[in-house]
Amino acid sequence: MEITQINLNHCDTAQQLLWQSMTETKCDVAIISEPYQVPPDNGNWVSDRTGMAAIHVMGRFPIQEVVESASEGFVIAKINGVFVCSCYTPPRWTVEQFSQVLEQLTNKLIGRKPVVIGGDFNAWAVEWGSRVTNARGYILQEALAKLEVRLCNEGSVNTFRKDGRESIIDVTFCSPNLAANMNWKVSEEYTHSDHQAIHYRIGQRTPVATRRSITDGRKWKTKTFNKDLFIEALRPDGGVDNIDATELKRRMMMACDTTMLRKSEPTNSRRPAYWWNETLSTLRAACLRARRRAQRARTETEIEERKSAFREARSAFKLEIKRSKSNCYKRLCREADANPWGDAYRVVVAKIKVRPP
Repeated sequence: MEITQINLNHCDTAQQLLWQSMTETKCDVAIISEPYQVPPDNGNWVSDRTGMAAIHVMGRFPIQEVVESASEGFVIAKINGVFVCSCYTPPRWTVEQFSQVLEQLTNKLIGRKPVVIGGDFNAWAVEWGSRVTNARGYILQEALAKLEVRLCNEGSVNTFRKDGRESIIDVTFCSPNLAANMNWKVSEEYTHSDHQAIHYRIGQRTPVATRRSITDGRKWKTKTFNKDLFIEALRPDGGVDNIDATELKRRMMMACDTTMLRKSEPTNSRRPAYWWNETLSTLRAACLRARRRAQRARTETEIEERKSAFREARSAFKLEIKRSKSNCYKRLCREADANPWGDAYRVVVAKIKVRPP
């Protein structure tokens, strides 16, 4: 499974960008801290009772079981045989409350394997790249040691960046058997949040086929197959001596075309967000460039100028998202009158998936 882990900072634009990013990267699961909104009665989403820790699935693997969603600070769901836990422990919590929530989390996960735990714990530890280890860092490591999980963070890239303040507070743990070929990394893509996204993979990647089928991916409606017509279409119009594989393939495909109707191209289950367009792609890239320039500024004058340019780029991007969503919504409303089962129906269905029992 391909997983994205991120703190959205309760930002609508950041959550909309996450949807688009999951589509572009073919991500299966998002482990989310501080989502903007968890859609109610949507089987692709599950959250803790406060809505501050959430899991969103998109793609090949549905939520098989909701293990825990009544607690505060974490949610657990079984996805493709893996127990996925999303966490968020706000900095306002006392050490005692932090410790109690971690105890509840470990009690829920003891005996359940394999497991992935990710989230914003607001904890520092030198083990995952912080300058020092604070009380939360010690408590977190001691609590999760009961589960026989290993730390997945690699390198020292900061996951939280805001106004010159940077730290590593987004952490991932998993069962040892899931760590192979994980490829854990902090993404530099623009998120519109003060946290960077983390991408990683668990389990074995599906092997890429090195040989294509003889039909090059083309398919036919076999219900329309006519045996007599197929045999007639295969009759050689010349000799059959020394026929090679390429010629045999060509004749087979022609006979199939003669005998059966072609299937339509399969629809892509990972369509971009209905409001996404090329202008937004350009503005997102501009935001990323402006942010990088601001981070590299040295003098006070440079810092202020580049921060101002970044704020302008962010505002333009956010405004264009609102404009595009508004225009697309109006278009969908108009089209729904003429074609109720078109794009408008698809968008609505995507928002009201029924949660499995």
